[in-house]
Amino acid sequence: MIAEKINKRNKRIILVLMSLFVFAVVLLANVNKGEDLSIVQKNMFVFLNNWTISDGNDVIKATQLPVEIDVSPGTDYQATTVLPDVDSQMNYLLLRSSMQDMTVYLDDVEVHRYEEPQKEALGIKKPVASTWMMFKLPPDFQGKTLKIVIKSDVAIFSGTINQVRLGESAALIEGIFKHALSGFLVFLFLFVIGLVLSLFALFTKSTKDNRFLYLGLLAIATSIWILSEARIMQFFTGNRYIIGSISYLMVPLMGIFFSLYFKETILSNDRYKRWVQVVAVIYLLGLMTTMLLQIEGISPFIESMKITFGVIFLNIMIFLVIIILEIKKQKNQNAKKFLKYLSVLCISILFEGIVFFNGYFDYTSFFLRIGILAFFGLLLLDSYHYVKKGFESQRERDIFEKLAYKDFLTGANNRAAFERDLDNLMNKTERSFILALLDLNELKYINDHYGHGSGDEAIKNLYTIMNEAFINIGRCYRIGGDEFAILIDNTDDDLVNSSVQQVRNQLKREESRHEYPLDVAIGMELYDQKIWSNKTKFYHHVDQKMYEDKMKRKQMRKTKKTIETS
Repeated sequence: MIAEKINKRNKRIILVLMSLFVFAVVLLANVNKGEDLSIVQKNMFVFLNNWTISDGNDVIKATQLPVEIDVSPGTDYQATTVLPDVDSQMNYLLLRSSMQDMTVYLDDVEVHRYEEPQKEALGIKKPVASTWMMFKLPPDFQGKTLKIVIKSDVAIFSGTINQVRLGESAALIEGIFKHALSGFLVFLFLFVIGLVLSLFALFTKSTKDNRFLYLGLLAIATSIWILSEARIMQFFTGNRYIIGSISYLMVPLMGIFFSLYFKETILSNDRYKRWVQVVAVIYLLGLMTTMLLQIEGISPFIESMKITFGVIFLNIMIFLVIIILEIKKQKNQNAKKFLKYLSVLCISILFEGIVFFNGYFDYTSFFLRIGILAFFGLLLLDSYHYVKKGFESQRERDIFEKLAYKDFLTGANNRAAFERDLDNLMNKTERSFILALLDLNELKYINDHYGHGSGDEAIKNLYTIMNEAFINIGRCYRIGGDEFAILIDNTDDDLVNSSVQQVRNQLKREESRHEYPLDVAIGMELYDQKIWSNKTKFYHHVDQKMYEDKMKRKQMRKTKKTIETS
């Protein structure tokens, strides 16, 4: 109790000291923030104001980017501004294409063109993709008129004009990563956690189900989705298919792994489990359908995503009903706890859906990141308690198993352990071994004349002596009150006989220190499967040899006693 209080006190002290340290570092950093030692300097200019937007009919002046205008899919529209008088080294332009064709002009001279692919690759329709475009401007760009002509066949992005940035290439790239830092950190956290959980599930045998595999795969799929939605997938790969599809492919995968995890860890009713399996299959079919529609050019990923979101909301409703039924009918406490966890995720998904359908794509995945971190944090905490409980239960089982095979008086393996090990040896035809049976002589005499305490002491002395003699060549067991056995792996006669003689010599030395006699009868035989196919007969044969030795030694003691009295 005192140690526990000390640990709690030490924990509080450490937390207070760490809080003070963090506060001190932040305070000192703010005091010394006047000098910027960043490797990449802030040589970047964001075009916000003074844009002229035109769709061929209407003209909007002095507007701010980003902006959304009402334009039909496939219609050209343009944004125009005058480039500022900046340092000539700030000669890179950074644009964000939201599944759009873009042509860039300086004083009506084309300097860059980007078009979504129209051709198919091997009969497969290439997906449209939202990408970053960074290119170098020609010399003397300052003061020239910048015109960006935009067109998109995707309805949801037709009329979108994203921010435009001008600056040094390194500063522009740093700006992208700074904007996506929170998303990247969430990706890194979930990916590492998912990888660890998946590897743990593959290589451990301590769990009875696949919860860690499903949770790990869910974390990995979610992390990849977050990385893509953070708009930095392009820095990891330039493959169009990955950039243009990975977000949409991860969402149904997340649904599959979430459903399987839910079935594996929460539900107790087999009928409800089958329902959830059906949901997982629906997600799988949806994933395959989405990929097929894109391949055939029937519907791009982003259009199919609307259906996927519908399935997700329907899925949530089904899961909520199942959880409520589990709580009401099955009195499932896990379901009750999971409902609290799921409510956090549901709220974030609700906000995410609102953002998506209203076209606020700059906030895509923002709410879901928060919800996902909280949700996974709760699941990881739950998994930790599950593993801890599992290890504690396994430790208890190991203790009980050891106790089941232990003799309490001597600490030796007992008859149950002997029967188990003897069966294992007899089933291994390629191995030979020697069975030795031992019996402590005159135990009844010791108990009757010197008390059971002395009898127990004699039993323990015999086990200690025989274990020391045979420890390197066999295993010793106490199989009854005064009965012992040894399974000898080394069948070398000289070594075995030497160990037997060591037992007898040590017993004589021990006998000289006590008032009562210490002697043992021993019977041994080499096991040969061709001769001893029956365990009972083999055991009886060795036992008979031990009995013969017992009679022999008894007769020797009588003779010795007669000589001493005559």
